[in-house]
Amino acid sequence: MKLPNHYGYGQLFAFSGTDGENSHDEDFAGMLMPEAISVRFEAPVAVTLSLPCCNAEFDAVLSDVIISGDTKLVFYDRNTVLGFFRGTARLFAENTQAGQAQSGYSLICSHGFYYCLLQRDGRFALCREKSRSEALAAAQSKINADIDGVCSRRLAYYAGMPGCAYPEFEKLYYKCLSINKVNVYSPQGGIDCRATTPDRLPHRHIWLWDSMFHAMAIAGYNPSLAKDSIRAVLQCQREDGFIPHMIMSRSEVSDITQPQVIALAALSVFKKDGDREFLTYCADRIARYLTWFTLNRDKNGNGLYEWKTDFANTRCRCDESGMDNSPRFDTVETLDAIDCSCFMVSDCRCLAEIYKILGEGEKSARFSALADSTAEKINALLWDEKSGCYTDRTFSGKTTGVMTCSSFLPLFAGICSPDRAQKLVSLLLDKNKFSSEMPVPSIARDHPLYGADMWRGCTWLNYNYFIISGLKRYGYKDLADSLARTTLEKVNRWFELTGNIFEFYDAEDKTEPLYLNRKGPQPVTPDYRIKYHAITDYNWSASFILLLLRDEY
Repeated sequence: MKLPNHYGYGQLFAFSGTDGENSHDEDFAGMLMPEAISVRFEAPVAVTLSLPCCNAEFDAVLSDVIISGDTKLVFYDRNTVLGFFRGTARLFAENTQAGQAQSGYSLICSHGFYYCLLQRDGRFALCREKSRSEALAAAQSKINADIDGVCSRRLAYYAGMPGCAYPEFEKLYYKCLSINKVNVYSPQGGIDCRATTPDRLPHRHIWLWDSMFHAMAIAGYNPSLAKDSIRAVLQCQREDGFIPHMIMSRSEVSDITQPQVIALAALSVFKKDGDREFLTYCADRIARYLTWFTLNRDKNGNGLYEWKTDFANTRCRCDESGMDNSPRFDTVETLDAIDCSCFMVSDCRCLAEIYKILGEGEKSARFSALADSTAEKINALLWDEKSGCYTDRTFSGKTTGVMTCSSFLPLFAGICSPDRAQKLVSLLLDKNKFSSEMPVPSIARDHPLYGADMWRGCTWLNYNYFIISGLKRYGYKDLADSLARTTLEKVNRWFELTGNIFEFYDAEDKTEPLYLNRKGPQPVTPDYRIKYHAITDYNWSASFILLLLRDEY
């Protein structure tokens, strides 16, 4: 088992909900800083634990345990970090001096919590509690815990996983499992099951389609957790069927939704463990959600679907689509959206299959018919003959001609004819359009706004997965495998250089993802608190890498 051992800024370090209770609202989550070994725990006034480490060689750098020779750092529980270190560990609050050391311990108060670092005979304990006395008492009681035993249990988690079929990507594989693990919350906030988040820092909350992507990957090794990831989202459904795109707690949610992939995820999980009771739990809830789309996202009544768009927000006009700043939405017109319509087809077909499995033929036929009628409308109204591509359509009746990665979703949804599929493949192979060093750019390379800012050119692994899946569906297996292999190689290269799995990547494969624009230019030194950069240790990217490594596309 070759564990990841690349240390670098941005990697998450926190206690996972797979190991016990943790907290969304009062999270004790950290991020690795450039200086090894240094962890900044986030709060309005951040607190940093520093172990000045001369040894540049690491045995393991995972989300809850770091090992470098005889130096060890491990999360013991939601409020405690333990370790071995022969030098002197330091604890300091941001923009202040180190915590006052007395009798072998340092104590800092930040945002209502006391952080106590106790050191004794090469061991240390960092504990966070609500009072000074509780923090010191916790450190004194835990410093003699079986640190080696805790480290062994954390490492055993990975030893118990299915092996990686590709030796050259083995460290990448375990890195992705580590990202899946750290981004799990225990039941809380009115949600009675575990939940998954895109990233404990900085996003923290639960997102709709992210959770589905996590579930699809996690189902390959832990179907129970995968089902929880889906349940957590469905528990926040309104009576009218609407499901929010962002969930802070069961009662605190956003007022927009996200792409329809819940049935896809539920069916994927079912195929791993055959839990019909879980399908029964999901089916009618998904049906209400898709029905909500038919009633609320087809304003012109033409059988195609559109996203809610914020025309006043020039940096993020269409958060609901997940493609926040795509040039697709630079128009000030509401669009019949190719992605919203294709996801509708895909999820209706998946739901029809779910109802068929459950023996509910009438409901299955209803959603199968809805998928067919939507597919017919897509082919009739969203094909742009001039560009040889599917694009969005204005309510005034014109296709926009703006080619993006979403233009290939008819392959994924199985909508297009073989002739049109061939034309889409030609675009994927065209260096002026969608053939790039890191496949697949989010807009065509000859678009005037093509660049390195999120959905204005950068590569996103969810769309790579959709495109690769669609190619395989239409018989282009060699091209699908080639795109999958290239994607893995490029992601692995940046992982080996930085230790991170990123939210998105440079389609030209030149710029380190930390320095790509994210709704505008980045500062010279990456720091998400100043401005969000491409998110590090990003859970859906890790999930799609796992799916590609398992050839599940």
